[in-house]
Amino acid sequence: MNKKGVLFSVLAAAAVVSAGVFYFSRPAFDADALVKNSELGRQGFLLPVTEVVSPQYKIKAYLPTDTTNPIVSLSFVFSHAGTVAEKEGQAGLSKMTAALISEAAGGLDSQAFKEKMENYAISLGFGADGDDFSGRLLTTKEFAPIAFDMLRQTLTEPRVDEADLERIRKQMLAGLESQNEDPGQQLGLIANRTLFGTHPYGRNPLGKKEDIESFTPREVKRFVADNLGRSNLIVGLAGDITAEEAGRILDEVFGSLPKRGAADETSAVTPRLSGGFDAHDENLPQSMAFAAAVGTRRNADDFYPLYIANYILGGSGLSSRLNLAAREKEGLTYGVYTGLSVSDKTEMIVGGFSSTSGNFNRVMEIFNEEWNKMGAEGVSAEELEEAKNYLRVDYDEDDRLIQNLLLTAKNLVMDVGRMDESALAENEDTVRTAMLFALGYLYENRSNPDYHKLTLNLRSILFAQREGVM
Repeated sequence: MNKKGVLFSVLAAAAVVSAGVFYFSRPAFDADALVKNSELGRQGFLLPVTEVVSPQYKIKAYLPTDTTNPIVSLSFVFSHAGTVAEKEGQAGLSKMTAALISEAAGGLDSQAFKEKMENYAISLGFGADGDDFSGRLLTTKEFAPIAFDMLRQTLTEPRVDEADLERIRKQMLAGLESQNEDPGQQLGLIANRTLFGTHPYGRNPLGKKEDIESFTPREVKRFVADNLGRSNLIVGLAGDITAEEAGRILDEVFGSLPKRGAADETSAVTPRLSGGFDAHDENLPQSMAFAAAVGTRRNADDFYPLYIANYILGGSGLSSRLNLAAREKEGLTYGVYTGLSVSDKTEMIVGGFSSTSGNFNRVMEIFNEEWNKMGAEGVSAEELEEAKNYLRVDYDEDDRLIQNLLLTAKNLVMDVGRMDESALAENEDTVRTAMLFALGYLYENRSNPDYHKLTLNLRSILFAQREGVM
């Protein structure tokens, strides 16, 4: 096994450890005892959540109202409309559709659509994963009617121009080429095929080159019409909006969608964990391994116990058992991890590591030892308490983050509006709206904020008064 290359391993009961550990079955792994008195899962919403039903089309949504901030956020999911909805010859169509429908809509081409969003401080985007097609809208209360109408148009009047399609096509094909050069992504593809075979979960989430090259505007529009409907729609609203307003908006935005969307036609799948070792050789200076075992559903009683166990074993980064044993103590690996993978049709606990080929066998031994130990002995009281303290909602830490982001938001508003402290006070209402919008954007995109986009949005809030007026 000391071969140069990228190595792939599916670690199952027969191959590596006892079934009691991998499947977390009692009595080898007592989930209830592990999280006795845990605070996880008991943190409710700070604001009361109202279930809203629209008056005309009976569309449901969940709404926590907060009138202290003039910001409105809308998130929605079309279930079963991701990769699982793609038919033969459509691999990658859900992702292409997600990229295209926020480019243009109705009578607005991509340039006009983009300018309108910038002028009215509207943040709108779509995405598609294995199971679902989703979207997110963030806007100010002042410009909410414009924002919601633009969202309606993207869903019911999608405009797919040839130039936009070709640009997105090139981006997707470039993504496939990049994927081919990335050993980590290649390992993921091998894992998916090995675990799920011909099931949709076994496909490349980026699609197929030949399919991507063949997509037409008509196919994109057809995908929207066939899969985005009221029957598979889940909506959440938040911010400065009442239940009555929310009900009306649901009808206005989503009422024109067809009643029926993508059906849940995908069967449940059990990962093929029969053991064994599969090697994929490349001329690379390191080796990589992937492990998988049966997990548990998010709504199951033992989800949070497994959540905590995963955190302690390999989900907490540098402080995890695996990292301390393999990297900090012996310096054998570039990285080692475990994580939970929960999808609509299956659930797993997964893990992996990377190392030089010469260290591979020893890292594998450590990986197995620590996984076995977790199943046989559980965790210490100290580990449990530390994990609970970290994983529960830490309002103090969040407060510090928000304070830092608020200072950043204030500085951005002063720079964009060319204001000093006195000018901020003189324009209190407008400034407050701009700062809160910036804060919301920075918090939601704190890992990778687009400051150019944010600056344009702030300029719109500070200077745009009415449609077409800057």
